[in-house]
Amino acid sequence: MLKSKQFNLSKKELEAMKASAIDFFLKDIETLKYFIKKMQEDFGQTDLVFALKMFVLNSNKVFNMAEFMKDQSLLAEEYVQKKKKNFSSEERRIALNQWIENNAALFRKNVIFKQIYCIDKMSEEIVPVIKRAIKT
Repeated sequence: MLKSKQFNLSKKELEAMKASAIDFFLKDIETLKYFIKKMQEDFGQTDLVFALKMFVLNSNKVFNMAEFMKDQSLLAEEYVQKKKKNFSSEERRIALNQWIENNAALFRKNVIFKQIYCIDKMSEEIVPVIKRAIKT
């Protein structure tokens, strides 16, 4: 599924996303433990990398919400700037709302796929940390 989609993420971007991924999983470790247990019980799934990716898809959450909101705001702002320079405050609000209606869900989906790509690429560094946390 994701093998065909390649993201142009630098090593630095992957490292930053890896750190956010580890924080994301550790913050909700009890829910993650339960999810992994259910994956094992219900589907016989024991691949932790697969379980982490499914957890991300299932939760539909981004690793770093502050960064996500900042990036989304920048894209919306660029859209407004390209559309017209001299917006009234009402026109600007309408244009931003239009961008959100048309693009926010797709932007979130793209970020989630990037996160899964990161888990694939950085699994050798992510999995040992998560395995230790799950055992405690």
